[in-house]
Amino acid sequence: MKIFLETIENLARQAFPRATLVSHHLLAKDSGNLDYLLQLQEPAVKIILRIYPDVMSELDIEKEIYVLRVVMPETGVPTRRVIHFDDSRTVADWPFALLNFLPGEPLKKALSRMDEMDQESAGYEMGRYLAKLHTIPLDKFGEFLGNDPESSASEKAYTLTRFTDWLGFCEEKSLLNSSAIAELYRLAGQTRALDRDKACFVHGNYHGGNISLEEGFGGFHVTGVFNFGHARGWSPEWDMACLAVHDLDDYPSCMKGFLDGYVDAARFPENFWERFVLYQLVANVRFTLDAYGQDDESLLNLYRARLYRSLENRLDKSVG
Repeated sequence: MKIFLETIENLARQAFPRATLVSHHLLAKDSGNLDYLLQLQEPAVKIILRIYPDVMSELDIEKEIYVLRVVMPETGVPTRRVIHFDDSRTVADWPFALLNFLPGEPLKKALSRMDEMDQESAGYEMGRYLAKLHTIPLDKFGEFLGNDPESSASEKAYTLTRFTDWLGFCEEKSLLNSSAIAELYRLAGQTRALDRDKACFVHGNYHGGNISLEEGFGGFHVTGVFNFGHARGWSPEWDMACLAVHDLDDYPSCMKGFLDGYVDAARFPENFWERFVLYQLVANVRFTLDAYGQDDESLLNLYRARLYRSLENRLDKSVG
């Protein structure tokens, strides 16, 4: 998608009529959106121009704007504020939003530069912020806007529907070996850990590409949580497992800080560890599918190897 400078400036003027565009920069693409960092004059501010391409559903766009405008102000979690939103397609050929700019860089880029103390303290902040998100109760597991045929009042029914759908696709595309597929189906069918009474609001894609950090006095600090297109009603362990599988598998200090921060702000259920391990398997399958969809062979092999290792560890413990 090619966007002319004149078009970018015109979109910025929907919120700032006298603005002139000083510079623009396309940010790394970690979601289906195109995000441009704009430096304006009159007023002299930095803002984000987010363009929603045709591949993103109207429901996902509506959901993200709703979350940013209604849900997030209740939590105190740092995220972008909606300055202007237009889905009429009269000003541009696609829906777009102007959002305030928050400094920082993605967690996944910062992790390798952080020492263990930095990792633990940043993890602690991420855990506390996530616990705040999860304080919002929802009536069902699944989408909270629009119709969702998979939604359910039962955690087990909803989670196993998602999990078996993803496993079926892995089986169809031969992404995992048959023994792993069989073991995952067995674990899904036998589990008694999915016993949460009520759904809560979850980010749905809580990982290092959607969390920003900035280095300052006293180390690294969380400056923003972004991209709520996958938000839904589910269980806290889903968000926690996504972060663990996507980013923290090789960073135990950050994982420790994250869990410490979360439990300082919220309580874990008695069967938390059983639930957490199960959700990590679900997340690993989901990220395996994502890697396949991105045609990223190295990432596919990484998640596949982690999944096999997790299953082997479970087998070793059961034999021992």
